[in-house]
Amino acid sequence: MEFTQPISSLVLANGVVILAALVQTSTGMGFGMIAAPLLALVSLEYVPGPMLFINLFLSLLMLGDGRANVVQREVAFLLPTILIGTAIGAAIVILVPTDTLGVLFALLILVAVAVTVFAKALALTSRNLAVCGVAVGVMGTATGIPGAPLVVLYQNERIEKTRPTMALVFTFSYISSLVALSFAGAFSAQLAFLGLMLLPGLIIGYAAGKRVRGYMTKATGRFLMLSISSTGALLLLLKSI
Repeated sequence: MEFTQPISSLVLANGVVILAALVQTSTGMGFGMIAAPLLALVSLEYVPGPMLFINLFLSLLMLGDGRANVVQREVAFLLPTILIGTAIGAAIVILVPTDTLGVLFALLILVAVAVTVFAKALALTSRNLAVCGVAVGVMGTATGIPGAPLVVLYQNERIEKTRPTMALVFTFSYISSLVALSFAGAFSAQLAFLGLMLLPGLIIGYAAGKRVRGYMTKATGRFLMLSISSTGALLLLLKSI
């Protein structure tokens, strides 16, 4: 797959990554919801593969910050079921025609926003964790946004717990999605290199997020995540129609 992104595109994309990484680092969620629609507006080449690849580095950094607070029981139910969802998401990527990808991408983002806004918090039962894991795999592979099901699951939990636990789940989800996308022919060394071009924005956003972590509440992060992602998805839908 050939790609030629001009300097202006890379600058805009790095600006998007700075904002997304800042919100994710400070609240534990939001990177995919913010970055996916905005990066797709810049160029569809950035999603989902390059965005997933660069976000993998952020998840590893965040996991290192608080790995002692990861809840092992919950992770044990989430990770195996993520693999099932990942296979379904890869099938969607293979079957969807390229010329309709922008429309589908925008609609799936709006679905993720709706789920995040209207779904009530779920109890952390084995069944709910398993269902959430499948949803994480599907959404993560097809759109690069595995976070919406986790937001529903963890919205009432302490941020000290959710930040590292979600970081571990995201890390596993990103790796499995990238492997699946590689087999589906939707991720390559060229696209990985394009993702690395977003590393400056990731580093800046991560550093800024750590500085504002004590000031950024979950409510503020949630507002930013939902308002930016829904606006970006609507603009992408209008652009793609």
